[in-house]
Amino acid sequence: MLTYPYRVGRVELLFVEGDITQISADAIVNTANPEVEHGGGVALAIGKAAAGCAKEYTKISQEELQRRYGEGRLAPGKVLVTPPMRLAEHGVRAIIHTVGPVCRGTWNDDHARALYATFAAPLEEAERRGFASIAYPAVSAGIYGCPFERVVETFAAVVRDVAHRLTSVGSVSLVLREREKVERAREILDREKA
Repeated sequence: MLTYPYRVGRVELLFVEGDITQISADAIVNTANPEVEHGGGVALAIGKAAAGCAKEYTKISQEELQRRYGEGRLAPGKVLVTPPMRLAEHGVRAIIHTVGPVCRGTWNDDHARALYATFAAPLEEAERRGFASIAYPAVSAGIYGCPFERVVETFAAVVRDVAHRLTSVGSVSLVLREREKVERAREILDREKA
């Protein structure tokens, strides 16, 4: 498993090659659709890993969504926290769901603001809960079509912007399935730091 660590104040920012459902972190982030249906991509993998059946985890998530917000949709910039169930075996204490922007291959200021909020809200929730670590997938880079470079830059910007306020969270990971994506993320961050 390829890992590139960076230090941001007292916080370690990591690019990690792997399967987010196999990562040991206090919280893992699910890039949810507004209905928190675990029907594809990362959401499907998390639903299966947590409950053994994505349909069952969708039911649990939607019940919590209704209980927490009194409605059937998770708004962008908000988070929903559900139990890790079987993922607790990897040390996961919570799954934090967040809804990212749909870019469809484009990028504008609205996408930038929405993606920033999508990365910031779970990190703030993890800090509020006293978690030491959190792992994200490449939020909105898949079927939602946000440019991978912008996703990496936004992830790093959020960590940089809030690192000085974090007292519990000491490790923030971006977990990518392909080694090439991990290498690309490292190149993007190294270029940004230059």
